Amino acid sequence: MFLCVSCFDQWSDSAPDPMTWDEAIKYCDELENKGHDDWHLPTISELRMRITDCPATESDGSCPVSEIDNHLTWDDLKEEFGCDGCNDGKNHSPYYSKDTGWYWSSSARSEDSIVAFRVNFDTGAVGNYNKDHKFNVRCIRDINW
Repeated sequence: MFLCVSCFDQWSDSAPDPMTWDEAIKYCDELENKGHDDWHLPTISELRMRITDCPATESDGSCPVSEIDNHLTWDDLKEEFGCDGCNDGKNHSPYYSKDTGWYWSSSARSEDSIVAFRVNFDTGAVGNYNKDHKFNVRCIRDINW
């Protein structure tokens, strides 16, 4: 499991309301939070760094969906609707009760421009959905590894 506790300051507070994918991109681009204004909507790879205690979908897990490896097609999903998480009743975010439900990533499905990837911190699942649906948003600043 990859967990960068010192990296938490690189994540914004959660947006106050769910929003569409386009709204999320704009929100992060215009956000001023924690004394910074250089935020962006995280890629699916960056968002998966926040999954905890769910080995299959954590950053180094078996779920192949990744911006880094350019695995952003329907065929990269493990199941019909995504990579199953850990339906164990635990929250799978390092912020625990603060991150619940689905969160948008900036990673669009390569063969379908109206669909983008997302993560559910209630289960650790990775999936995709139409960009016009409203989901939660948390922005990230560039992290130099």
